[in-house]
Amino acid sequence: MTTAIDSSVLQNIGLGGKPAAKPKDELGQEQFLKLMTTQLQNQDPFKPMENGEFLSQIAQFGTVSGIQDLQKSFEQFSASMVPNQGLQAASLINRNVLVPADTLPLTKIGMNGAVELPFQASQVNVSVYGPGGELVNNFGLGALGEGITKYQWDGTLPDGTLAPEGRYRVAIDAVVNGESIAVKSYANLPVESITFGGAGEEVNVSIRGLGDRKFSEILQIS
Repeated sequence: MTTAIDSSVLQNIGLGGKPAAKPKDELGQEQFLKLMTTQLQNQDPFKPMENGEFLSQIAQFGTVSGIQDLQKSFEQFSASMVPNQGLQAASLINRNVLVPADTLPLTKIGMNGAVELPFQASQVNVSVYGPGGELVNNFGLGALGEGITKYQWDGTLPDGTLAPEGRYRVAIDAVVNGESIAVKSYANLPVESITFGGAGEEVNVSIRGLGDRKFSEILQIS
């Protein structure tokens, strides 16, 4: 006597065949074309689909498919750029870089910063503030042209004494056409090390006195 065994029992103990694959939620290009062909074959002869409507549907599918392909291409391009970015970042160790920074470190060799001007300025002033927000010093860089200009403050205060080492907030104002405008401040400091992130993540550079910054934040290398 032969006893029939429920196929679900065999599947539960790992002896049955593979369960039927679930239908995909996504509509591929081949399925789309079949759907369109079926739609044309079964359309009302008295109300045929207009060419514009038909082409519009194809164009919409092509646009979505093209965007997906473009996204995949960008992801592959981004992933391929990470190793190259790492090699470039490795060559920066012990070299000075400019990165945006409103707070700069003052060491025994001074404070090294930079300013970027969008226009020529008749006067540029640097204001240095202490940890409590008090104005520590203010000095001028004179008239500067458009572009990047580096500067150094040796830490000397107006009374001739030296400011203690530490981090100070810097605000820079430029006089352009008689009007004072705030401009961007940069730190000019050496790179100590680099850190590789995970797949597709940007390389980080460790800058002396500032900590980690993104590789893309570097404005200039010297």
